[in-house]
Amino acid sequence: MLNRYTQALLAVLVFFCSFGFQAKAQSSNFDMKTELKRLAQLDSFPANAGFYNTQGVEYFKRQIPYAPTDFKRYTLIYEMCWQYIYAGYPDSALVYMDEIPDEAWENARKTNPAYDKFMMSGLCHLRIGEQANCQNNHNAFSCILPLNDQAQHKDRSGSEKAIEFYQKALERSPNYYTARWLMNIAYMTLGKYPNEVPEEYFIDFKHFPQDESTPYFKNIADELGVATLGYYGGSIVEDFNNDGFLDLFTTSGDLETNCELYINNGKNGYDRMTEKANLTGITGGGNLTHADYNNDGFVDIYIIRGGWLGKHAGKYHPNSLLKNNGDGTFTDVTYDVGILGYFPSQAASWADFNNDGWLDLFVGNENGYSKLYQNEKGTFKDISGICGVFTQDFVKASYWGDYNNDGLQDLFVSVCGAENHLYKNNGPDANGQYTFIDVAQAAGVANPIWSFSTFFFDFNNDGFLDLFCSSYPSDVHSLAQQYVEDTANVQFSGFYLNNGDGTFTDIAKEVNLHRSIEAMGLNFGDIDNDGFLDFYVGTGYPQFDALMPNLLFKNVEGKHFLEVGDAGFGHLQKGHGIGFGDLDNDGDQDIYMNLGGFMEADKFWNVLLENPGNDNNWITLKLEGVKSNRSAIGAEITIAASGSSGQRKIYRVVSPGGSFGSSSLQQEIGLGDCDAIDWIEINWPKSGIVQKFKNVEINKVYQVKEGQKKLSEVKTIPIKLAGSQNNHHHHHH
Repeated sequence: MLNRYTQALLAVLVFFCSFGFQAKAQSSNFDMKTELKRLAQLDSFPANAGFYNTQGVEYFKRQIPYAPTDFKRYTLIYEMCWQYIYAGYPDSALVYMDEIPDEAWENARKTNPAYDKFMMSGLCHLRIGEQANCQNNHNAFSCILPLNDQAQHKDRSGSEKAIEFYQKALERSPNYYTARWLMNIAYMTLGKYPNEVPEEYFIDFKHFPQDESTPYFKNIADELGVATLGYYGGSIVEDFNNDGFLDLFTTSGDLETNCELYINNGKNGYDRMTEKANLTGITGGGNLTHADYNNDGFVDIYIIRGGWLGKHAGKYHPNSLLKNNGDGTFTDVTYDVGILGYFPSQAASWADFNNDGWLDLFVGNENGYSKLYQNEKGTFKDISGICGVFTQDFVKASYWGDYNNDGLQDLFVSVCGAENHLYKNNGPDANGQYTFIDVAQAAGVANPIWSFSTFFFDFNNDGFLDLFCSSYPSDVHSLAQQYVEDTANVQFSGFYLNNGDGTFTDIAKEVNLHRSIEAMGLNFGDIDNDGFLDFYVGTGYPQFDALMPNLLFKNVEGKHFLEVGDAGFGHLQKGHGIGFGDLDNDGDQDIYMNLGGFMEADKFWNVLLENPGNDNNWITLKLEGVKSNRSAIGAEITIAASGSSGQRKIYRVVSPGGSFGSSSLQQEIGLGDCDAIDWIEINWPKSGIVQKFKNVEINKVYQVKEGQKKLSEVKTIPIKLAGSQNNHHHHHH
């Protein structure tokens, strides 16, 4: 532990370093749109994010004639071929690969099967097939496993050639699982999986315990005009104009692409309102989260930028706070409220840690110190150095939750490449300053070492928050290997059951999550209204061999999870921001998801997965804080509901959901087969007020105001979204 003196000294240094770093761009007439335009000239993502793309082709081409040795020349050509692939010219890579003699390829392959010429050739042809089919002839089913007739490749030559090359690679390196994995995917694009895959190379994509009961969630983003094309980015599902319909907001990680705002028109779809909302010029954004930071009754947006881009490029991507003006427009107030910083980041989360009724903000940086900003009634003060939330690690995710039920919000921070942190909130010290202490080791949640997205939620409805933290090895070989044999060398995700005494037990094995998942996007919701929270994972990593399905895990009665294989969730494209919300007001949760990768050739279209419905009952609660924060983040809900199988309790905590993507703050709660609500209890964070409501009707939407004696029913109108398969409307309000 650092002594007080050292801590104080470090705090002063952090303050001055961050001030020096920020002062460059700050002046009284600072304007974020002008700044983003200036930074876009300096920044070159995606052409240069450590993966150069088009610039890389030129860079290596210039160097090749001056290579001092043959070996160096071949290495430069090899690197140039990768840049061609990343930039979207796999056919050029195939031409230049032949300039490297077979002997050089063979020597390289002996050191690592990844360097096999056949592997690179296979990937080139797989990409050529993908470009010709998924991108040039894109439809609602493109790239979703298992690939149905409409998703299978019409132009078959790319995948056919890829299979030939992967077959050759496997003849030389039979245990190289990346080749097996990609070969199986190629067979699938041709409609020949599983029957025609050679038995010795077959990978069973349903190897892990499966749920076969979930109906198909159709992608209707194209018909609704919300299938934005972009790189990796965030998504929010929320009612921005308080009209009772959930809207959509999405971003793309590059500074050339504008954010997009889609307002639900309450009839059958969405109207693009980006320009009208004063958002032209707000570009970039790798992740998003939202909350009402100034308690004015309108939800604001926090844009997180620069993830993975490193110290140099990341500084061109400052985060943004967009204030919702309540008139349909937004204003960037980052500078005005005191939180402008130039650090690459992909993690941020809101909570009222000092219970003063104003939401505070943690920002997890990947380079330099992470920040904890205390909300001082609408402006922010950086208290990172003095409160004990103090990390210089490579932070990939953060999540607040009161894990020990003491009425104070604690903070879990997921770190890539080091131990994670669980900052326990100690409450105020003698001077009234709230402090934290890192108890990750003692609580048993320091792993996995290579981790990414995370969240707290109550898995088994026992009133204690459990914790999921996904592993992130960035390696198809080890990902694929676990589908074939027991592997000890892969780092598994952690699923931590809350013991109720301040410690956790990792039960990943017992709940079928003892596996590497490669989670980037991550959020939770209840897709079948059974009252148990499920979660959806956007998978992948930047390189092009990371072709792996996104994964939905269904919670079976708080006992374990089953992977939902065939219901429209298994998108092969890189999965990022995920938001859950009842977009058509029919009582079940739909999903909006940001897709798109890191390279120039890896843009993709967002998807909107419409819930086909179920027979379970539900209730939706819109909470409004009065003494507590207006968004009610951190408010705890307990529902006692009864049905033929007796009474059960369901617990929820208000939040925008998982750490990558942002779900509606209204609480959409499934009741399973319960047909009566005995009572609902709401525990408010600041005031400590506990409200209890009895004999509440099911399948309705209610407004809950802190301190009020009665629930008020909100009349909502179910709508049929254009392109929808949704004719079930199982419950009308």
